[in-house]
Amino acid sequence: MKLRMMPIVVSALTFVGCATAQPPEPRAARAPASIGALSDVTDNTGRKRPPFAFSEQDSRFLDEVQRGAFLYLWECVERPTGMVRDRSSKPVVSAAGVGFQLAGIPVGVERGWITKDRGRERTLTILRALGANPLNRKAGVFFHYLDGHDAGPSHAGYETVASTIDGALLLAGAVVAGEYFGGEAAEIAGRLFAQTDWSFYLARGEKYKPSERGFISLAWRPRDAKSDPTGEGELVPYVWMDAGDEQRLVNFLAACAPDEAKRVDPGVYYRLRRRLGTDDNGPPFVWFPWSGALFTSFFAHCFVDYAAIGPDDPAASGVDRRPRVDWWVNALRTVKMHRRKSLDDAGTGYRPWGLTASDGPTGYDVPGLFPRSASIEGLIADFDYHPGDAPRDNPIHGTVAPYGAGCSIMFDPASAVGALRAYRALRADDGSALVWRDPTPGCSFDAPRYGFMDSFNLAWKGVDGKAGPQRWVALDCVAIDQGPLLLAIENARSGLVWRLFHSSEVVREGMKRLGLELRK
Repeated sequence: MKLRMMPIVVSALTFVGCATAQPPEPRAARAPASIGALSDVTDNTGRKRPPFAFSEQDSRFLDEVQRGAFLYLWECVERPTGMVRDRSSKPVVSAAGVGFQLAGIPVGVERGWITKDRGRERTLTILRALGANPLNRKAGVFFHYLDGHDAGPSHAGYETVASTIDGALLLAGAVVAGEYFGGEAAEIAGRLFAQTDWSFYLARGEKYKPSERGFISLAWRPRDAKSDPTGEGELVPYVWMDAGDEQRLVNFLAACAPDEAKRVDPGVYYRLRRRLGTDDNGPPFVWFPWSGALFTSFFAHCFVDYAAIGPDDPAASGVDRRPRVDWWVNALRTVKMHRRKSLDDAGTGYRPWGLTASDGPTGYDVPGLFPRSASIEGLIADFDYHPGDAPRDNPIHGTVAPYGAGCSIMFDPASAVGALRAYRALRADDGSALVWRDPTPGCSFDAPRYGFMDSFNLAWKGVDGKAGPQRWVALDCVAIDQGPLLLAIENARSGLVWRLFHSSEVVREGMKRLGLELRK
């Protein structure tokens, strides 16, 4: 549910963010590719996997990028909870942003930007605030937006829902911080994890189609958000049922729940639909039919070390008609498709790549690129794939967010570093850096200086499309963009976040239930 600060809109988009409830505009021009039997997504070439070795020059550059992102998570916070703002210009917190913040604090310690004592103090401030307010979660799942002053649900003009993906990202970050600092931090993180009742969010009854039942709902909505936020309410009528990164992370953590009564059967993780496609007649990979934004291929990778897991095996969990997938390979193929299509000019008039959810010139943009859908015999519509036509590539205005290509460093490091360097080198008419702001401690919320601004567009032609090309740059930094950028670079360099996440006992036990193991 990758939403930004938007007014309440009573529509499917309110609940699912980038994963819109209706597929993008269909295209009929290209017939599906035919790849015959259900193909596994694997790679036996011995390709180098992270952590990667970087040159001294690249390491210094990545230090600067990471430090900027970390400073945002460390400084752009609300008091007294210490929780990071969802975006620099508004005093509202997102649970997902806090998850990235918690996981990012150990990175700041290890990189020498703060002491371990300061990191522990901030972590405890955040976790204590979250744990002390029982009104900020329903059945253990945190509300999407939180009040930075008391950690309760925010009512600052935004939809009040307990969001399973935002809650999952918060829990994943809490696990990382708890493993790093131990003691009280580990105790609170473990308690919050144990209190999360994923089974409460399972889709049941006539409200859902037969193919949707048994999957986890995107969110729960209270009947009276202000007076009784955790009282009566209902699950929203949308479920996680396609194997994008958000869906996998939610179901991964649901299988890790230490209390069996609150756990979701590991088979649900493998039941997620795996629609195959190809790019430019290349090898197949799983694509997400609801959004072609690049973030749908790397959010879970910020925590789960898929590079070390290798191909999974749905059949071993009793799930038929699902290919075995090496999700690291899958993300790499998606990144390569994005890069190829962008550099071939995906309607933007210029060559930056990394189309993903971000601020845009007219609001919140969710551009996307898609592979050619593969036609596979024997699959059942709805149960095995979304039966709609293949969606059309949609660059919207061609706005690029640096975190898109930047997070791809976990899969294609040379291309990612090259893109980040190119973004940093962009210049305004006066010769100043266009997208980059030198990291500056103590800068104001209104003029953030935390490395990369959220997004940019080099060929914006105005709302009517009649103006000449202009250079547009977002005014904000955003937690759910700065956070994954920090974690992804760290994983590519050292694997720190992966090691901490997988050192958790609840994660290790969940891995066993899922039939997964680290190969290194």
